[in-house]
Amino acid sequence: MSLAQFNLEITKIRDDRQHGASELARRCLAILAEAAKTVPAQDAVVLREQLKTLAWELAKTRPSMAPLQNLLHRWREELALDITLDLTAARVLAAQQAEALIVASRQAVAGCAAHAARFLGPGRTIMTHSLSSTVLQVCRLLRDQGLQVIATESRPLAEGQVLAEKLSNWGIPAVYITDAQMGLFAAHADAVLVGADSVQADGAVVNKVGTYPLALAAHDQGVPFYVCCESFKWRQTGEPLPELEEMAADELGAPERPGVTVRNVYFDITPARLISAWISESEVRQ
Repeated sequence: MSLAQFNLEITKIRDDRQHGASELARRCLAILAEAAKTVPAQDAVVLREQLKTLAWELAKTRPSMAPLQNLLHRWREELALDITLDLTAARVLAAQQAEALIVASRQAVAGCAAHAARFLGPGRTIMTHSLSSTVLQVCRLLRDQGLQVIATESRPLAEGQVLAEKLSNWGIPAVYITDAQMGLFAAHADAVLVGADSVQADGAVVNKVGTYPLALAAHDQGVPFYVCCESFKWRQTGEPLPELEEMAADELGAPERPGVTVRNVYFDITPARLISAWISESEVRQ
């Protein structure tokens, strides 16, 4: 992998609006596995340092998404475990370590979904926001158990349309609403279930903008609000709040006017006090 190819991959990760945090983290690991096999290096020590630098660059691309930082940090730590390898063996081990973390991430997501499906049970109406791969798996697991879904549009790119299409293909009854209708429809749900891009040590959740007002609406209506995400998304105690990424203003389609500033912040923070439970691959924490 050349530097130009790597920079192209960096741009793709930074500009990606279609995939969630876990999927992008796995893509980063796949890029690093390929880099481990192909990046020019004179010896294992040089290779290791180059790969650490590449991992650091990838981890910085999406600051709101904890799995990129957590999984790539774990990979960098594993690179330092064995410094006795020759170049060929170091390449193989680094690639294998990245591939193993990809598997671990997928297994964690599957574990979260299984826990959430059991926790929610049959015959439920859930409301969700944005397009979480974990929530999608929960819906797939419950599709023959009387599940119904209220799906928000999730502006500006309307990820909710993709969710609604998948639900339709699975035969799951769904109601599709604009984000502005959250307050009207929250009372019609048995529970709200969302994913997360990052979870702070105190339980506050960074997720697609609109999650916070949905949590407020659910709280006001007495509807439980559940966050379903793998442990790779949790940040450590003492870590500062992540940067809330802001995207191009033209995504909103707002007309340009003198003196008018258009903002397009993609993520918001839902405080822990509004969350009824956090569902991971290992536990339901209430």
